[in-house]
Amino acid sequence: MDHANATFLTAADLTLAALAFASGSADIFAFLKFHDVFTSAMTGNTALLGLALGQGHVLAAQRSLAALLGYCSGSVAGTILNDAAARFRRALRLRLLIGTEAAFLAAVLVLWAVARHPVFGPHLYVLIVAGAFAMGMQSIAAKEINLPGINTVVVTNTLTLVMSAVGAALRRSLRHRRPDLSPFTPITLRQSGMLGVYLAGAALSGFLAESLSRAIAIPALAAALLAFATAGRFRDRPRAVLPGA
Repeated sequence: MDHANATFLTAADLTLAALAFASGSADIFAFLKFHDVFTSAMTGNTALLGLALGQGHVLAAQRSLAALLGYCSGSVAGTILNDAAARFRRALRLRLLIGTEAAFLAAVLVLWAVARHPVFGPHLYVLIVAGAFAMGMQSIAAKEINLPGINTVVVTNTLTLVMSAVGAALRRSLRHRRPDLSPFTPITLRQSGMLGVYLAGAALSGFLAESLSRAIAIPALAAALLAFATAGRFRDRPRAVLPGA
């Protein structure tokens, strides 16, 4: 199935939407409760690391480094896991990746529930590394689904592709003096939808941070579990495995 250009919701749409929601929720949870660090948005996290280093804030730099380490470890582990399961169907490979992500998010939820707030010290670093590891694992799941411009943890590139399509259509509309609706292709609508879902996840965590902070770890885990369920709907065949692999 061509998931990118389908005119109806597919298993890829549902799974990626759930993962994007989890990513947005996890980022705001981490930023507000882990003292200005991201567990998913590594572009922002790298900028925060540079800021901390430039201002000589060692503790802030350590938190950003912990997030980077956790994310990179999750991405590496996800790649190894996905390659090791290459002989199996995509649904199983995705469930292995997303199930591992959910397990780490569950650990974050438990640790957050039993911690004394605000969280500092070793407990904080375990939360940061575990949350970032889950997001790194998620990035490999999104890469395996492979819809153009949709990564679930990097929304800047998705926004660029959407605005590029809009800009090109506007130029054609001015040239031909009639509206050009070509940006509203299935893939552009999907990309726009993922931005909205990421925003919704972030907004929910922002709301919970003010009203029910003990529950702020729940949305990301719930979304990952939903992604785990929808990933079972994939019907793709196993990947080709090279001899000797």
